[in-house]
Amino acid sequence: MMRGVILCLALAAGACGGEAPVPAPDATSTSSVAPVPSSDLRAAVPLLSGWARGEIATQERPAPDRSSSATVTFTRGAEKLDLEIADTGGDARAIESLEHMAGSDVTRTLGNGYFKGTTISGLPAVESWNTVDKLGELSVLIRRRFIIHIAGSGLTDAAPMRALAEAVDTSRLR
Repeated sequence: MMRGVILCLALAAGACGGEAPVPAPDATSTSSVAPVPSSDLRAAVPLLSGWARGEIATQERPAPDRSSSATVTFTRGAEKLDLEIADTGGDARAIESLEHMAGSDVTRTLGNGYFKGTTISGLPAVESWNTVDKLGELSVLIRRRFIIHIAGSGLTDAAPMRALAEAVDTSRLR
């Protein structure tokens, strides 16, 4: 699951024509705590004004890759936002690529968009935007454990992805 998020970040950079940095894997990393129940993640999913929220799906994975997640799709006409809120249990392998870029001042501007480190509500994040295909991704890292990942399509800019990330009830992610 989280490896998919990391892959999405790498692919997002590729979609804009860049390459995401790939840190060396840490073979000794393991989950340090039990993930929160998926019901807690479900409760963190917001309503987004002007958008229709689909059904929330949840998942809990057992050891060795213990994790939990909640996913949902928001739509507004042809615009779409796919949200995943995940608890990695603190597994360093699940956050290493995101942690490398999130909150940094690294920006790659290309002919069809950008890929950059940024912050959302004071939290480290990575954002990519393809201006040609109107596709974007945003991942926010919370306490080196939780990840809010949003994939957007059919958008005019990245603002709806940021608005959704800011609307997530991060107080439930403890």
